[in-house]
Amino acid sequence: MCGRYANALTTSLMQDIFQTQPRAPDWLPSWNVAPGQPAPVIWADSKSGRRHLDLMLWGLVPHWAKNMERRPINARAETVATNGMFWAAFRARRCLIPATAYYEWQRIKGHKQPYAFARQDRQPLALAGIWENWEHEGDVLHSFAIVTTQAKGDIATIHDRMPVCIEADKWEDWLTAPRDVAANFLHAPRQEVLEFWPVSARVNTPQSNGEDLLERIGLS
Repeated sequence: MCGRYANALTTSLMQDIFQTQPRAPDWLPSWNVAPGQPAPVIWADSKSGRRHLDLMLWGLVPHWAKNMERRPINARAETVATNGMFWAAFRARRCLIPATAYYEWQRIKGHKQPYAFARQDRQPLALAGIWENWEHEGDVLHSFAIVTTQAKGDIATIHDRMPVCIEADKWEDWLTAPRDVAANFLHAPRQEVLEFWPVSARVNTPQSNGEDLLERIGLS
């Protein structure tokens, strides 16, 4: 699964990288984005194909839900196209979640050690996501979930799941192509794309934030 990530990008930088429309909400960079928090999401208009940057709640609430009791933060790539919670969003509302890095935990000697995962070239990650609109008493909630897949190679030694990462030349297809085309991207990135390192357990607490969370620590 993916339960925490960092997005240290400014609004203007995300607009430039993802070529979104001019209007966008302000975003204060965060090195510890947690479930239940609003975060930047890139989505495309189904008619014009124009990309937009908006804040959405991390934890997907399907349009048909009667309440917000179930808010999954991840959707499995193996079943996202068929699971009743996700299939409608996968068909018509796919998105990209900008990230500087994501965190995952490995159980070591009775405790969980967090690791940060980032691109080796230090370019931003574009995590595959799906999003939904949920209406309640006249208000509309926009929410999203990150699509995860089976981890491979060295990454699998830390955790057996990881986010699907979409390469820049596939962004347009992920956002706008038919679901059969998008399904071709539901796999782990090449081994050489990502690197990872141990970080402080302070990341376990959502209130902990700051660039130092991504600093490498030594393991005894």
